[in-house]
Amino acid sequence: MARPGAALSPVNILVVDDDLELCTMLSRFLEMHGFTVYSASDALQALDVLERNQVSMVITDYVMPHMDGIQFTEMLKADPRFQSVPVLLMTGSEDGSVTDRGLRKGVALTLHKPLDMGQLLTLVRFAQ
Repeated sequence: MARPGAALSPVNILVVDDDLELCTMLSRFLEMHGFTVYSASDALQALDVLERNQVSMVITDYVMPHMDGIQFTEMLKADPRFQSVPVLLMTGSEDGSVTDRGLRKGVALTLHKPLDMGQLLTLVRFAQ
């Protein structure tokens, strides 16, 4: 927890979702609350963003082309540069096995769609 009056490090968030509307909405919402946001439409594009930018948190969808959000998380956690970056997984699935599999592969938290934006903001701020 930060000391009162201490400056917080900037939080740069990467949002990964093939749903352009949701990706744009999330990005704008987070930017309105003072975060720098990068976006990608799939895991391959996200890997490119990560190579070029300092990212302190990833919010990724579960179902995406090329690889799912858990496979993407597993790739991130295998790379020493990204092991400490928290990953929040978004899913429309109520299947508990998605959450369990995500936790085993390095997902910090699973968020269920439709997203509660207030809850998301609280979680992102807590991760600072």
